[in-house]
Amino acid sequence: MERETGLGKDTLRVWERRYGFPNPSRDAHGERRYDEAQLQRLRLIKRLLDAGQRPHQVVPLPEAELQARLQERLQAQHAGQPPSPHPALEPVLCQQWLSALQANQTETLRLRLHEQLLRHGLGQTIEDFIVPLSVAVGQAWLDERISVFQEHLHSEIVQSVLRQALVQLDQQGHSGTPPRVLLTTLPNEHHALGLLMAECFLALQHCQRFALGPTTPVLEVLAAAQQLQIDAVALSFSSPHPPNEVLTALRQLRAQLPSTVALWVGGNAPVLRSPRLPAGVTALRRACELEAVVAQWRAEHSAA
Repeated sequence: MERETGLGKDTLRVWERRYGFPNPSRDAHGERRYDEAQLQRLRLIKRLLDAGQRPHQVVPLPEAELQARLQERLQAQHAGQPPSPHPALEPVLCQQWLSALQANQTETLRLRLHEQLLRHGLGQTIEDFIVPLSVAVGQAWLDERISVFQEHLHSEIVQSVLRQALVQLDQQGHSGTPPRVLLTTLPNEHHALGLLMAECFLALQHCQRFALGPTTPVLEVLAAAQQLQIDAVALSFSSPHPPNEVLTALRQLRAQLPSTVALWVGGNAPVLRSPRLPAGVTALRRACELEAVVAQWRAEHSAA
């Protein structure tokens, strides 16, 4: 069931009790069985949840309303957005990757990504290959050309290869120079790939890095920053993250972090390009911009 819809059985049982949907039949052994109509409705619900909706907003809705709401979300996502700052991926490379992903050829994907790293290096591979490729994979998922688990496969393959690259950099002594940077996401933000790409660029600048992984509560971020004597906190926000939630968290962090601790934020959340962003927060559109941000930090502290 989870492979077909991306939803766990425990979640579905909670929804049965709370919302009266899904309403599965039972086989001769008492196991739940879902017909195709319910599976289709559950897939739509999962796509809306991934786009930032909450269960109570979508689970009770009929399929037609779910379809309409998903279409609204897609139109809103693409309407008025500035052009992507990243270069477009060559169509042939993109199609080769998507074809291998659709065929579940995981080792082929790993080899192709390693080839890109060997040819172009870590920074250029992230900017010119991984970022536009991840956009294409996300669009393929929205268009239902790949399944939920295949999108997850893509993310896990990319993350595993990037982590290997980080280990190699650290073995070469690429991790001992200030600033000391804490990397994480806040609660309800589970997308960790952007954070990992940011860590790669910090490693290329020889920064000391403290990666907490995703979904760290604000109070824990503050505690870690104090105890680890952090110079900068780096956060990532994906596009579905509710804008008011982002702004509230950033205001709290900026107010409670020492003024000497920088606050760097990145990701696709549109609110990061908003004038409502609190003062003292540096927003980046691309992970490679960390090179200039780190250079500026070092220049200011060298002068001091």
